[in-house]
Amino acid sequence: MGWTAVALIALAALATLVVATPVPAATAGEAPVGETALEHLVTEIAARQDPRVADALARIDGTGRRLLALRSYLRSADRLAERWSWTQEQIEAYEGSDEHLALQAEIERVRAAFSRENPGFELWVNPQVRSLDRQLESWNTNESVTEAAAHVFQAALALLDEPSFPADDPARARAALESFLSSHRPSPVPTVAAPGLSPHGQMRAVDFQVHQEDRIIAGPRSATIAAEWDDAGWSARLDAAVRAASSRFVGPLASPREPWHYTYAPEAVAAQ
Repeated sequence: MGWTAVALIALAALATLVVATPVPAATAGEAPVGETALEHLVTEIAARQDPRVADALARIDGTGRRLLALRSYLRSADRLAERWSWTQEQIEAYEGSDEHLALQAEIERVRAAFSRENPGFELWVNPQVRSLDRQLESWNTNESVTEAAAHVFQAALALLDEPSFPADDPARARAALESFLSSHRPSPVPTVAAPGLSPHGQMRAVDFQVHQEDRIIAGPRSATIAAEWDDAGWSARLDAAVRAASSRFVGPLASPREPWHYTYAPEAVAAQ
């Protein structure tokens, strides 16, 4: 047998070996090892949280968004009960209550003061409590959350890749990830709260909109803060109306900056 024939046989054998060699899991459509380990840790940490938190995390899309929400839940653990969004039963009990009527009266005072100083314009407020379902929908689609989630996801993968990370000790691994999340600074800062923690979920926050007849002149959209609120002067005009008419609103929200967002504080007394 000549050298040419031998070479052809060798090449055929090599081709057969390549075809028969299994494809690594990471390249066969499965999650890389680091991502799988991270997802497993998130699941384990979630299982050790308040049942409401575990349920909310299970309804959040993607590991990055879950990490970002889990950060908020860990940081709010000691205040979770007082902050968590109302159930449908609690919402129904609130509607028409003395507290609800008191809030409506404060809003009407602000609306009246605004209209007096800005003839032809009026304030509009969504009167509904923001349910957990709506908060989850917003968290799963919000652009700032998507960007911040990608950032924390990559940072968490880098943490797991560090030689000092205790990957072989489940308890220490969970503690290390929890510590990382608790100290993590989101970039950018999400423009919505983690599902369940929004003050809108207990009607403790009010978003004002400026309307002229049927047109929205300045609405609650972060992309329009400069043009619609600041440059047009509505940030200052709304703030002036709030301060002149009520001592029960604190704001506007500074981080992330939302000139339309005020917190309702029934116990507030002095002028802001």
